[in-house]
Amino acid sequence: MWIDRFLQAVEKSKKANKFRGPVAGPVGMYVKVTPGKEKWAQIAELATGFGSLDRFIVTNQDDLKLMNKLRREVGCGPRDCALYRIHPRSTEEKYNVPAPPEGVETITSVLSVENAMAFNFLVDNCSIDTSALADSKESSEKALLVSDGNGKRCIRGGTIRKVFVFPKGDHWQVDKAGNLSMMGNDRGMKQTIGVDRSAAIESAKHEMKAMQQELARNKSEEKAVKEASYKSKKLWNQAQKDHQKTSKNIEKMESVLDDLKAEAETSEEVPTIDTSDYEKDIQEAEASMQDLKEQEAAIVQEIHSLQPGVKDQRRQLDEITARNRRILDDMEKVDAKLEDIVKGQARRQEQVDKVKAKVQQVERGVEEQEGIVKEIKGKLGGALAGARKMQFDYHRDQKMFELKKENGGEIPPGEEVELEPTDEDLEEIETVEPPKESKHYKSKIQNKLKKIDQEIQRRNMTESDPAVARDKYFRAKKDLDSKMVQINAIERNCKALSKDLRQRKNRWRQFRGHIAEMTNIGFDEFLNKKGSAGEVEFDHDLGQLNLIVQKDNADSNSQTKDVKALSGGERSFATLSLLLAIGESLETPFRVMDEFDVFLDPVARKIAMENLVTIAKKMEHRQFIFITPQDVSNLKTDPKLRIFMMKAPARSAIVGGAQQQTLNFGN
Repeated sequence: MWIDRFLQAVEKSKKANKFRGPVAGPVGMYVKVTPGKEKWAQIAELATGFGSLDRFIVTNQDDLKLMNKLRREVGCGPRDCALYRIHPRSTEEKYNVPAPPEGVETITSVLSVENAMAFNFLVDNCSIDTSALADSKESSEKALLVSDGNGKRCIRGGTIRKVFVFPKGDHWQVDKAGNLSMMGNDRGMKQTIGVDRSAAIESAKHEMKAMQQELARNKSEEKAVKEASYKSKKLWNQAQKDHQKTSKNIEKMESVLDDLKAEAETSEEVPTIDTSDYEKDIQEAEASMQDLKEQEAAIVQEIHSLQPGVKDQRRQLDEITARNRRILDDMEKVDAKLEDIVKGQARRQEQVDKVKAKVQQVERGVEEQEGIVKEIKGKLGGALAGARKMQFDYHRDQKMFELKKENGGEIPPGEEVELEPTDEDLEEIETVEPPKESKHYKSKIQNKLKKIDQEIQRRNMTESDPAVARDKYFRAKKDLDSKMVQINAIERNCKALSKDLRQRKNRWRQFRGHIAEMTNIGFDEFLNKKGSAGEVEFDHDLGQLNLIVQKDNADSNSQTKDVKALSGGERSFATLSLLLAIGESLETPFRVMDEFDVFLDPVARKIAMENLVTIAKKMEHRQFIFITPQDVSNLKTDPKLRIFMMKAPARSAIVGGAQQQTLNFGN
């Protein structure tokens, strides 16, 4: 959900100490149902207002800007991640709200709020201290509705303003004139606030810890079983070896016994042998034999159990044997080829003799080529010396040219330029291997010389004196350098102006975005006071402003982008909310609204008038003028609020119509 991503971003910013003041939210995180009052949870949540429990609270403008930035980064809209700013003093402790009348439940008695900021927000924005809860309309009127001596009805206790009743969450209130108005609820009731389950959570944590310990013990036992299995396998292998050794001894003894029997049968005289000394040994041997037979039976049984593994090994042995046979066949083929190679050795010897004769011929040719190479090296040495001399002359001329260029065509005194190179100078010049042949560079030089001649003819240059041409070059270069300095200065100024323009545009976009964001928040807050919601879409590219109005802030299906689809009262209230929201960003000292409540129903007119008066009183640096044909007798005048009523127009019998009236502001 968007709110989860936004909460993670807020917690991350808290750890980074990016907020200047305390931050709380969402409000529902701090709200719990008082034990024993679970039946009031749904209607209490409804009475707090749609979206109130999802709000985040800050105490200053910087934190509000940071929260808006985080909201844009996670892609959360104003309705999903709403913000609210309270006074810093409201974070210190909870408001001391009055107790409800005896026998009456209020939101503050049903819900417990542990955070002071969240509690004070619910008091300021949702009026949880003045909203009562009841089982039905009849029981609530019987418990709270009373009449004074003049028959004017009011709510008992003087602290309750609204009463919410079961089963649908409808509420009623009494205005200053004593009129009772009932407003229905079509949104339905739901419960997201839960009872405090801290004890159950702690119990679950202890149970999870015990399960983890049991898991560790099971893993330890599993490790011990594996070790015991490994030792048993080692003992089994040792027993197999002992069995094989015993079987060999038995076979050997049986062979000796058969030999003795055969010798006794072939002997003419049957010798009389005293076997009394061996009877005990025989008995011991028989006992040992019996033990060995029992072991043999056990081992035979074990061998039968291992027979499937033996079959697998035998199958693998057969595969290896077949592979070895194929290798032997390949070796026989290789031997046959080797025999053919040996037979062809004589033929190859004849070929080697022929090759040796060719090699001797090539060696003689190599000796001849070595002589030619020596001759070429001699010529190359002379050419290299000439090339080094040309390189030295080039560097010398270039150095002289630079000195004359820097000193107005003259070599300054004290500067020495060697005209002829020494052997050491020539040796210090490095030899560079060109990537291409000399013919290429020769043709390139010839082409450039032709181009130079063509350029001289094109420009009609008749100057043949190098000194005069050099002077002209220096003067032209000086003029060019001065022009380049001017061009560079102009380019720097252009870059600085472009940078400043970009910064101003960025700052302007930030101001524009801030005004749009604050207008959007204000528009939604003003509509929330009537149970609606809305959003202002600023299309800066097309220069358009579009309104999105949701008649019921709990029903997304009631949302519309076509203001013409609203009724006259809804459209007037939306327009009034937009003007109030935009007015926060304007610097006009006077604001005049003429007949703004003509199409509003009584409830919307009352809410709009109260909001306008409240806002006008808070903004003492502005002058508000409201012109309305409606009755404003329910408003009380004070030093900040004055009401001027125009007299009924006097009818003139001569003219036949009403005349214009004026207000006397001097009184």
